[in-house]
Amino acid sequence: MKKLNLGILLIQFLGMIFLINGIYQLRLYTAAEKVICIKNQFQFQKSENWDSLFPTNKDVLNFWPSIYIWIFFGLLIGIFYVTFLNWKSKLSSINTILLAIALYVLLRLKFFRREIFSHLFRPLRVLLSDDFATQCLIEGIIFTLIGVAIIYFSVNSKLFNLKKEETDH
Repeated sequence: MKKLNLGILLIQFLGMIFLINGIYQLRLYTAAEKVICIKNQFQFQKSENWDSLFPTNKDVLNFWPSIYIWIFFGLLIGIFYVTFLNWKSKLSSINTILLAIALYVLLRLKFFRREIFSHLFRPLRVLLSDDFATQCLIEGIIFTLIGVAIIYFSVNSKLFNLKKEETDH
């Protein structure tokens, strides 16, 4: 096993942010009609589709937790992916543990729920489409693919000279 590699840790952290945001945006795409309805209801007090989408008050109360759970699923998927790649590349398990702790802190700060990272890309997203659902789909696919690629290349790149270090020992 190798020692802690901060360069790879930072790159994987960035990749995980993309991956989790991508999975979250894909989940928003699947429920875009309800999200739009809720935003219109609270901002403009319009109840055009409210009764058909949310027949009971319980449906409204259960809606956001069912969306936010996908942030956690994205985190789990990413941690398993990072763990596998780090194990395959014989990197220290400390890398994965520190990554999980840093992402947990972001979860506690509601970084993903507030869509802080997505706001940076909002102008590009709006430029591509006017429809909220299409915006979420495009952003979700792009972010997920970028996240997976960043994480993969963090351990399979010559940028950190992993192969050279193996021959030195």
